[in-house]
Amino acid sequence: MTRRLDPKKLLSLLLVGALLLAPLPAWGASYLPSFQPSSRGVYLENTDTNQVIFEQNADQQMEAGYLTKLMTALMTVEYMEQKGLDLDEEKVPLKLYIQNLVYGSANLGGILLGEEVTVRGLLYSMLLQSANEAAMMLGDYVGDGSIGHFADMMNQRAAELGCTGTSFADPAGFRDEEPTENSWTTPRDMAIIFRRVMENDHLRKILQTRSFDIGPTNRHDSLNQFNYTNALMSSASEYYYAPTDGGFISAAAGESPGIAVMASTGGYGYLLVLLETPAGGDTAGTRQNVYQEAIDLLQWAFDSFAVRTVMEKGEIVEEVEVKYSFTTDHMPLSTAETFMTLMPNGVDLTSIQYRYDLPEAIAAPVEKGLEVGRLHIILADEEIGSVPLMTTDNVEASQILTWLGWAEASVHTFWFKFVVLFIISFAILYTSLLVQLQRRKLRQGKYSQYRDRERG
Repeated sequence: MTRRLDPKKLLSLLLVGALLLAPLPAWGASYLPSFQPSSRGVYLENTDTNQVIFEQNADQQMEAGYLTKLMTALMTVEYMEQKGLDLDEEKVPLKLYIQNLVYGSANLGGILLGEEVTVRGLLYSMLLQSANEAAMMLGDYVGDGSIGHFADMMNQRAAELGCTGTSFADPAGFRDEEPTENSWTTPRDMAIIFRRVMENDHLRKILQTRSFDIGPTNRHDSLNQFNYTNALMSSASEYYYAPTDGGFISAAAGESPGIAVMASTGGYGYLLVLLETPAGGDTAGTRQNVYQEAIDLLQWAFDSFAVRTVMEKGEIVEEVEVKYSFTTDHMPLSTAETFMTLMPNGVDLTSIQYRYDLPEAIAAPVEKGLEVGRLHIILADEEIGSVPLMTTDNVEASQILTWLGWAEASVHTFWFKFVVLFIISFAILYTSLLVQLQRRKLRQGKYSQYRDRERG
């Protein structure tokens, strides 16, 4: 009888395999999370040092889902800034073809056919309620009436930002049965996009807002939008996480679950992207999975890492030979700056190794504070940073030693060897000519004597 493997166990085995194959940070496997992240894609970065704390399949293409709207938001504000347009003055109508495209969607902002909404209002609707009609209206507006053109613009901008595995199909991130019609990205690429979003003051403010009334419009006196995309910021939610600075979730029915979120506390900040988190039985269950995994990973980072001082400024760490001076033949070198880096709390600083990049010697005169090399800091066979090394004193040069050193060095130069070879060659040639002239004179002398005898 053949025994069938339980699907949940199979999924666990696959996730463990993916985790083992994932690139590890410099401090190695000892500082991986104490739990197994269930999301297929994970990218966790410290925003103060830009160090990647943990990643899992960070460069594999996955469905972007509604996280696509983050790119739509970025494209919109950049377009408005480039054109010098006001977010509150420009209004966009809901066109019939867009209403048809989003018909039946669960993620809507309540905008009616023909209703004109400001660009700012559409940004709030899209980022607070993940409103699909708002996303498509913005794509139509920025794309000059063409959703396809806007998607091309998104892909061009993503490439400019350094995204190598991203391809957007529409402004909202709809999921299609045909994979080629879906929007794709990687955890690392989405982190690049989300970082740009959070650097924009308008978008950061929106993502930190709980509710916003975009009315009145030509169809509504009031059109309230509520933040359904990030319960981590709602104190009334069971998933409230106080360090959260802003984020956006993609967890509606029928689309790829994921989240992009920033959080900070105690002087430390992190950016987290999850893609293709396992879905729950319904939308609520899916959101629970995404939120809980985000909280667990962020809290693990806050609990496990701290900025530590590896090297203080002014520490004497090495010396280098000094040439052409009677007063000293070696110069102590000190670190030109303090080196601090984010490290796991459990790393023993004595396990850090150092590699020196220095010349064999330096020539006097030497000024104090002269940079002569670098100290490379190695942890687990990987360089985590470097600091300049500088001289600690002034050294005067001896003219005699300098001249002798110059003479010694000149001996080994190409031009010195060329001149010596030229002189030797000239001397040989000159000597050869003298010998030939002498022989000629001797022959002429003998010939003269012979002629004299003949005449006599």
